[in-house]
Amino acid sequence: MNISFIVIGRNEGERLIKCLNSIRLSIETLNLEAEIIYVDSQSIDHSIEIAKKQFDCRVFKITGKYNSAIARNIGVKESKSENLIFLDGDMELQSSFLPVILDEKVDLKYEFVSGNFVNYYYSIDGHLINQDYYKKIYCAEDSYQSTTGGLFAIKRKLWNDVGGMHVNFKKGQDLDLGYRLAQKGFLLLRKKEVMAVHHTIDYQEVKRLWQSLHSGAAVYPRAILYRTHFTNKYVLKRMLSSDPTLLVLVVSLFLTLLLQNSWLLLLYPALLVSAVVIRHRKRLRTDVFQRLIIHLFRDVLNLLAFFFFYPSNKIKVEYEEV
Repeated sequence: MNISFIVIGRNEGERLIKCLNSIRLSIETLNLEAEIIYVDSQSIDHSIEIAKKQFDCRVFKITGKYNSAIARNIGVKESKSENLIFLDGDMELQSSFLPVILDEKVDLKYEFVSGNFVNYYYSIDGHLINQDYYKKIYCAEDSYQSTTGGLFAIKRKLWNDVGGMHVNFKKGQDLDLGYRLAQKGFLLLRKKEVMAVHHTIDYQEVKRLWQSLHSGAAVYPRAILYRTHFTNKYVLKRMLSSDPTLLVLVVSLFLTLLLQNSWLLLLYPALLVSAVVIRHRKRLRTDVFQRLIIHLFRDVLNLLAFFFFYPSNKIKVEYEEV
């Protein structure tokens, strides 16, 4: 067994069919000795039946508490190969990418590697809006990065060395893994070639943003991540680039208390309005107020979570093979 493809998902439906089809095509095209493991997070659609009957995968269903970290850890535990390739159930693997990262023995050439991917953005009701490279990670030439997403390949030994994914992260588990590896000197090699196509709801869709706030998921890839990796230099870079308004909120509050000058609090709303206008200038005709409120709530929520929210890492993992 050369490669273990580990796919996780919940209610992916047609997207899961595309995902598993793409893996099977890659295995057949390249004549690989590989296994496909699908870990399901309590889907209520036909995802399990699709994986089991149409693709003859090994299928595991999480019966207790679930999140992406739990699912990926289960996938690794049940896999057999030393070469692990992870995909989310809404991704289509590009078979042309595998020869880029596999050697003549069909082992991974690199310990921790991924590629570019193209996002197909859909509205909440399933209509395709547009498609583009995922700009946050895009590289025109091979480069090393400190974070990963749900699409990557890794040697089992390296995965085991850092203890896999931390299950207390409801979201942002992949970022946490990347930062822990980076701190140990193992940066992700991002190849310039496209590794997969990602079918997803627009990240900046208003309903999706509200759902993230309502569920509390928005604090994991920010407040909890920042607190956990407070001394990690790579996380500081992320804070500066991804959450400048949150940093300004903290600084303005600190200076206001220190200097007893409430006018300094105006630094935050001024930057907030500027940041929202610049980032969402193409969308502002219809929902500028909502986006300002969402951004404000997110910053305040993350500030409070940084000091007061400590998710438990003592989670009993329960699952079964189906």
